[in-house]
Amino acid sequence: MTVERDSKIGTMKVLAPEALVRVRVNESYTLEWSCTPRDLSCLATGWFVSEGIVRTPGEIEDLSEVDSGTGYAVCLSVRLARPALARLAAALSGDTASAVRPAALTASVADREPDTTGGRQIRSLLEDRGRVTSWFRDMFDQAALRSSVGGVHTGGLVVEGNLAQVVEDVSRHHVVDRLVGSAVLTGAVRVEAIFLVSARISGAMAAKACRAGIGALVSRSVPTELAAAIAAPRGLILVGRARGEAPHYYWPASDAAG
Repeated sequence: MTVERDSKIGTMKVLAPEALVRVRVNESYTLEWSCTPRDLSCLATGWFVSEGIVRTPGEIEDLSEVDSGTGYAVCLSVRLARPALARLAAALSGDTASAVRPAALTASVADREPDTTGGRQIRSLLEDRGRVTSWFRDMFDQAALRSSVGGVHTGGLVVEGNLAQVVEDVSRHHVVDRLVGSAVLTGAVRVEAIFLVSARISGAMAAKACRAGIGALVSRSVPTELAAAIAAPRGLILVGRARGEAPHYYWPASDAAG
């Protein structure tokens, strides 16, 4: 964490941690992320799943930190099983650069069959405003970087009606990656799982949640039009203004009760 002195008022300012992270996959492909350089195994696991590269945890055969390269705070070495590596190669096939950024991975959302049973199971939870408000309150209470530094986005993983994990990152998209990673590593990736996010829900965030197979993406802000269009036919519930007096519910197209 970097500390900077404000010469005008003579006070110390602690800055939000952000760094470049290099990810080398099977010694063949290089990715570069700008993120909060903490809990990177969780972030990397979630990113590969949420981008549709990895379909099962076993397809990540090895993930470890290696010596940092010039200009990078951290370097990761990842070994993927052959099917996952083929998906990565296909996703990158239109890019001729030797080093690519995550934004270059624009593969379409993986097929997801709507699960109306799971959606109905969490609908009553999401309509309980007091419970949802308590999730967000507890999430922010546990957000150490947000309280000490600010300038970061926050997310929470809700499983079986309880807040199970809190994550933080300077990137709102990496917050979703971290939530996916937490869910995968704890075995909580299922349609009853709920993701809480502090930021606006973008189309990319909705796509990540769909690929991960979770039930709902809930924000104190709002979803975009693209996010709603991606979520509706794939069984993903979106909730905007979740802490307000009148939350915005975006039920899946298959939910007859919506």
